[in-house]
Amino acid sequence: MLKLEDLNLEEIAWAMQNDRSMGHEYYLNLESGEVVVPGLDEDLSEDQIEEGNYAYVDPLESYESYRHMEDFTVGLPEGGARVKLEQALIRSKPFRHFRDVLEDFPAEREAWYTFKNDAMNKVVVEWLVGIKAIEDPDPHGISRTDTE
Repeated sequence: MLKLEDLNLEEIAWAMQNDRSMGHEYYLNLESGEVVVPGLDEDLSEDQIEEGNYAYVDPLESYESYRHMEDFTVGLPEGGARVKLEQALIRSKPFRHFRDVLEDFPAEREAWYTFKNDAMNKVVVEWLVGIKAIEDPDPHGISRTDTE
């Protein structure tokens, strides 16, 4: 079993968010904790995958990314940035419009990247626990905000 503190959560999150347009698949080496791409990083055979030494890194569904944008927007104080981001989310191509709006609001853009990083870390940890790669760091389901 891997240790959470030894894993690069950002690398795993990046693999989850990659659109797979280049045809690459991502696997987590369950012994080293490294994300590997068959054919690029190392020769990874079907036998190695079937032996259970690697876990396929599931791509993040677009609705999950959209939910992160919604959660961020709802958490903003009333004002111009929140209104424009709410409008961006209901337009066609919400991901593109969301990014475009953030260009006009540097403080909110910085806050978004922090929020998104934290949200993705949570997604990654939940995935790692789900595939039994790590022990649940919060086995009782008590978040820090519940205890503050």
